Amino acid sequence: MELKLGKKIIELRKKKGMTQEQLAGALGVSAPAVSKWETDSSYPDITLLCPLARALDTDVDSLLAFEEDLSEADLGQCMTEIIEMIRGGRIPEAEERLNGLLHAYPSNIPLKFSAVAALTYFEINAPEADEADKLRWKDQKKQLVRAVHDDGNPAYYPSAVSMLVSMALAEDQLEEAERLLKETMADQGDFTFLWSQLYLKKGEKEKALGTVQRRLYSLVNDMRTCLMAMLGQDMNPDLDRAVEICDVLQMLDSIFRVGGGMGDGLYAEIYLRAGKMEEALAYLERLADRMTGPMEPPNPLLFAPEIAPGPEKLEWNQEILMAALRGLETDACFEPLRKQERFQRLVELIRKQVQS
Repeated sequence: MELKLGKKIIELRKKKGMTQEQLAGALGVSAPAVSKWETDSSYPDITLLCPLARALDTDVDSLLAFEEDLSEADLGQCMTEIIEMIRGGRIPEAEERLNGLLHAYPSNIPLKFSAVAALTYFEINAPEADEADKLRWKDQKKQLVRAVHDDGNPAYYPSAVSMLVSMALAEDQLEEAERLLKETMADQGDFTFLWSQLYLKKGEKEKALGTVQRRLYSLVNDMRTCLMAMLGQDMNPDLDRAVEICDVLQMLDSIFRVGGGMGDGLYAEIYLRAGKMEEALAYLERLADRMTGPMEPPNPLLFAPEIAPGPEKLEWNQEILMAALRGLETDACFEPLRKQERFQRLVELIRKQVQS
């Protein structure tokens, strides 16, 4: 059994809309004292328990309620039982069981998060329920999600934000949805879809599309980076597997066309390591041909020019051309090809492009 006094004070104080300073003033103590109570660094003097309970609109018994920890295994078992009740059509019994748990463990965030899913099950499995029941479930779900959000537990916070924003959008509360999204840090979750839905609700279709396209462009680049890392000889010495991963990267490039065609040089290196000279030469020749013209733009079907530059903005600059030429002339991996006429011809083609 564990005393959860600090969390209880925070919960009741916020429910009343009081600040620490206001609660402190009502009790004749300092705000730092209230802060210590809420962090369980210290406890209120026994003579303050009754005034504290009255100030928070509760009683001393509720204020000092001891809470037994609910283990992850116990929570899982309880939720399984509730879901089985719902599936069996025993909705009132399931609701009573769920509310009993929430009453017994009022500060348990994993329980509150799981309860949201259970309430969604109520809605799905009881379409014939009274409107009053549906409204009660909806309101309770919103309260639980808000409690999870306000707790700030990083394991549940992104999902809570997503749910609150979705609820706000469904009720056309666009300002609330935007506020929630803006107050959320980028590293706390990916809210691309929700931003796009907000823009659509506001009639800003171009912004919605641009938001999705920018995220897609970033994800494709991230995938390319991961696949190229997996092709490294230290990470993946199995050449057959490396060739298969190379094929996956080629498929990705052929669909999205992100990378400007630079992948051809990498493909050639992998095939060369695998002893596939003909394939390696073919990719190097294609790379040399690409370098005599504009850099390949990303797929215009998927990316607008402002998301990924169009062909008129994509050029092979001198640094890229010189780096490619230097690699072909000096890297040991290309040594088996250097006496071949096709290789010499493509090197000369790139050299002329550097000198032009």
